[in-house]
Amino acid sequence: MASSHTAISRSAAHIYISALPFAAKNSLVYQEFSWLCTGIVSVSTFGIDRHSSLLAANLTGHEDWVNSVAYSADGRLLASGSSDGTVRIWDTLTGEEAIAPLKSNDGAVESVAFSPNDLLVISGGESMVVHVWNASTGRTVLPPLRGHSDWIRSVAFSPDGMFIASGSDDQTVRLWRAETGIQAFMMAGHTDKINQIAFSPDGRLIASASYDKAVRLWDTYTGEAVINPLHGLNNPVGNLAFSPNGKWLATGSQNSDQVQLWNLETLPPTNAVISNQEAASSLSFSPDNSRLVIGGHCSIRSWDPQTGRELPGSSLAGHSHWVTSVTFSSDGLFLASGSKDHTVRIWDAAGNAKGAIEPLPAHSGAVASIAVSSADTFIVSGSDDCSVRVWDVSTGEAKSQELLGHTGRVFAVAISPDDCLIASASFDRSVRLWDVRTCEAIGEPLMGHDANINTVNFSPDGRWLASGSDDWTTRVWDVAARKAAPFGPLGCKMNVIAVAFSPDGRLLAAGDLDGWIHLWQSGTNEQARAPLHANSHSIYCITFSPDGKQIASGGIELAVHVWDVVAGHRIFELKGHNQAVRSVAYSPDGLYIVGASFDHTLRLWNTTDGTIIATLFGHSSSVRSVAFTPDGRSILSGANDNTIHVWDVEAALAIQSQTELSPLERLSSAILDYDGWLLGESGELLLWVPGDYHGHIQLSPCSMIIASHRVVLGADDGLHWGEDWTACWRHRG
Repeated sequence: MASSHTAISRSAAHIYISALPFAAKNSLVYQEFSWLCTGIVSVSTFGIDRHSSLLAANLTGHEDWVNSVAYSADGRLLASGSSDGTVRIWDTLTGEEAIAPLKSNDGAVESVAFSPNDLLVISGGESMVVHVWNASTGRTVLPPLRGHSDWIRSVAFSPDGMFIASGSDDQTVRLWRAETGIQAFMMAGHTDKINQIAFSPDGRLIASASYDKAVRLWDTYTGEAVINPLHGLNNPVGNLAFSPNGKWLATGSQNSDQVQLWNLETLPPTNAVISNQEAASSLSFSPDNSRLVIGGHCSIRSWDPQTGRELPGSSLAGHSHWVTSVTFSSDGLFLASGSKDHTVRIWDAAGNAKGAIEPLPAHSGAVASIAVSSADTFIVSGSDDCSVRVWDVSTGEAKSQELLGHTGRVFAVAISPDDCLIASASFDRSVRLWDVRTCEAIGEPLMGHDANINTVNFSPDGRWLASGSDDWTTRVWDVAARKAAPFGPLGCKMNVIAVAFSPDGRLLAAGDLDGWIHLWQSGTNEQARAPLHANSHSIYCITFSPDGKQIASGGIELAVHVWDVVAGHRIFELKGHNQAVRSVAYSPDGLYIVGASFDHTLRLWNTTDGTIIATLFGHSSSVRSVAFTPDGRSILSGANDNTIHVWDVEAALAIQSQTELSPLERLSSAILDYDGWLLGESGELLLWVPGDYHGHIQLSPCSMIIASHRVVLGADDGLHWGEDWTACWRHRG
């Protein structure tokens, strides 16, 4: 039950309420005790195993970000360094701290490392010095190693234990003799802060990654640069790792979803690219060189360095913030991770390698945009994974393979009124058209924008296609001719994030980041009226009401504004969200407006009086796109948790109107906190959900989830809840 430690340590009742229902059915715990319990949640999983204890331990104690983790050579100890100013050393067998926390009393600890003989631990951070500690007693072994003039971001021992290396914001790498603490070399050449350093497995090289977008290789014995700097990412290089066989050097950036693999057997080194679909905040190779593990936002993924392909079933989820550091034990059986969520986690790396159940077809990146066909038969989605996908609206099954061709994130999709074409807009500055029947690209991409394209929309007659871009323009394309329209581009006051045609096709509206909604006579350069101006400095979304008399807009102001198009004034300010509103839609009958927000929720308002009538919980990250189905019975939403949710409107309204909710209905309206707890209105602990299930729980009014996996919760014979929880135990003598 180690993977459920969070739940059990917080509340003993959740041994039965939470830990047992989610435990793997083949586990001893489940087999021994499940038949003794009644009235607990039933769990059905699709595309993923029942929670199978890949999380071996969750180590808590740090009071701030965990920035670095390091295994001892024998794997019995694990060191962690934190922004709380401490180094903690953990016994990996018990999960307890082996000694009292090591306190430098001079600020955040950014990096830790064990000596090869496991006798010493070193740390560096805000103090600008390297501390050398006895790993058993916690006493300092040498005076602090001084020389850097700014934060130390990374420290490392040479494989033979003779040297200590440190990399700093002062743009230098320093090499110290481990026995005496005397500085041997200072390596200068970077022109910006150094984020990470590492020794090659044979100890001959030191690699350094820097904000100057370069990786440098230094000779350990001379302090000289070995080759010219490696430039693979046009972004600050935040992390790196050597493969144990010395063949590969992996480099990544928290500003890019690409990881570079440098082949060090060639001179100069050649590089290949792994597209991780999200920023790489930490890297580590397995001891047998078969896996490159990449830590990102709340997740850890494994890749085959030989093929550059992600290993199926290898993703680890559980952290609730960025994974700052990952490292394997020397035997490869365990993987440790540190996170900004203040925790250290130890994972069963051997079990992770097996990947028993194949995930369901799904996006591997955030779902940025969704659209539903007018015949209500298929859904189209665009994603940060650079793909467009088509799904059956009834079953959620993929109707085709991924539509590939964009080289940047797909930020917007739209379907033509006759359901024959799909349009997609990308950060690669292109708009592409796809044939719905064949799912093949039609012609060459539409080019003309000078920056990322954020939005795309068809006119009601299908003649025009409008797109908005960070180049401050709205462009209109002739769909039949597949070229720019004879009018435009239409200028705005700032980046254009949203475009929409009125239902009668007479107006084209565009919302920009300066808070303006511009309105043109469709098919011309003529403004229909003076722009509407929100108090917000950013408009993220706009949509016309079905009768065309109103426009709803959302943005950074945390509210949806409803405008009278003719009069040009606001009718309603729809409040409820506590973060920016990213997408907004009218129901086909015009009775409701739904807003999707960075606060992970959707909210439904009545258009008659502006009252909020339902709040939909379930996504575990920012919701970026929302749409009604043409019959108005369902709402679709796409989010940064890589999922598409389908919501039953009638069920949502019914739950909202009830005064007494069943336990399952209470769960559907619960808020998921960072530790994985579904919380009731007063903060009571309703259910703890394992991290790999976050964003994938299907509960009414959610009728379907399109994701790599989903977890359906139910109750066959009612639930024992609150003070009645002890009734779940039905011991049979």
